[in-house]
Amino acid sequence: MLISKISPSFRVNNFNFGAQKQNQKVSFVMPYDTVSFTGKVQEAKKPELKEKTIYIFLGAPASGKGTQAEKLAEELGIAHISTGDLLREEVKNETEVGLEARKYMDKGELVPTNIFKAILVKRIAEDDCKKGFILDGFPRSEEQAKMVDELNKKENAKIKVIKLSVDEDKLLDRMTARAKVQNRADDTPEKLKTRIAVYNGVRDTLVNYYGDKVVDIDANQDIEGVKSQINKTVQEDLK
Repeated sequence: MLISKISPSFRVNNFNFGAQKQNQKVSFVMPYDTVSFTGKVQEAKKPELKEKTIYIFLGAPASGKGTQAEKLAEELGIAHISTGDLLREEVKNETEVGLEARKYMDKGELVPTNIFKAILVKRIAEDDCKKGFILDGFPRSEEQAKMVDELNKKENAKIKVIKLSVDEDKLLDRMTARAKVQNRADDTPEKLKTRIAVYNGVRDTLVNYYGDKVVDIDANQDIEGVKSQINKTVQEDLK
């Protein structure tokens, strides 16, 4: 194509396409996998799991389990199940399960396994759990871990535990900030300390129970730093 002038470079999807004058012809260098021959920009494929996988996010209150679990679920296209949110919904609706759970939640104590099982069985039967799902903050005892194994017998899914480790003083700072925004009844400093103590009491038991399925993540970092660590460990699970 013969021309008399060369126009400035332009951008498509953050790629620079510079026009260069070569024997009065315009030459463009375009990545072959960015634009199809029909001229349509191709969408990047979402990562896919090699097999059905249950990710268990283990960590103290305010360790960032919810935030990181939500991000990973979106990237992998699987369900993010926050047992805490499920319980709070039951409490809000004053269901039979919710009223029973409230007795323990108000004290900052562990909710009995049979209550979790009742709501979890129903939730994991939904379509968005077919490829896998994330359990956010559950199990919280060896008894609950065995219950998850029992529920998993039919699907025989792979289990990976992502343990978020945060210094206690940082947990207290985060909880104070979160309480101001969310106004949660269980986010008072007194109840937080009780919840941390409860978590610390079962943490080693769960780590020993899951053994080499546990991946330890330094969650003292910012959100993106933690996310980067999690993404690295998940790479081995993808096709």
